[in-house]
Amino acid sequence: MGASKSLRNKVEMTTAASPVVGGVVERPDGIRHLSPQRAGAFLGLLRVGDMLEHRLSEDLESRHGINLRSFEVLLFLAAFAPAGQLRMSELTSEAPLSQSRVSRLVADLEARGLVKRTPAETDGRGVWVSITDRGIEKFKTAQETHLEDLDRWLFSHLTDTEVDQLGDVTQRLMRSLSDEIGIRQDESPPTHEP
Repeated sequence: MGASKSLRNKVEMTTAASPVVGGVVERPDGIRHLSPQRAGAFLGLLRVGDMLEHRLSEDLESRHGINLRSFEVLLFLAAFAPAGQLRMSELTSEAPLSQSRVSRLVADLEARGLVKRTPAETDGRGVWVSITDRGIEKFKTAQETHLEDLDRWLFSHLTDTEVDQLGDVTQRLMRSLSDEIGIRQDESPPTHEP
């Protein structure tokens, strides 16, 4: 904590001695960086997202033996898929992961008896992913942990108005990035996963 406070003080001192143009500090030596306001917003968004994802996944893993991404697959199938099944391509479009990562998650969940894959009868290339009874039970036990953790680490720190504002801001950013990247908002963004 002391190191980040010290760094913050250095950034503020540098900013005080240099002009800020469009949210960017322009130092006399040619080095440019975000203003403390913008750096705080940008780094805060990235870090809180990483911290929240790590904490949620760690708790699900230790208490239920599944990580956050596996839980999300079960969530989509249990709560949002007609009859508890989706085509693999639909599941991939819902998850913020690459197609190969979703395929590996589904293969792992299938090996554990939580989902089942079956070939699509209509085209021979597609695959249906269905949640099993065991998968429903795993989801039901893990959902309480997940909901409690979301409340503890996110929603209990925000008012209802702030939750609405956060939703508005993140949706606006996702729309903007989706338009810029050239993908629909309901598609997965490109990833650099191994």
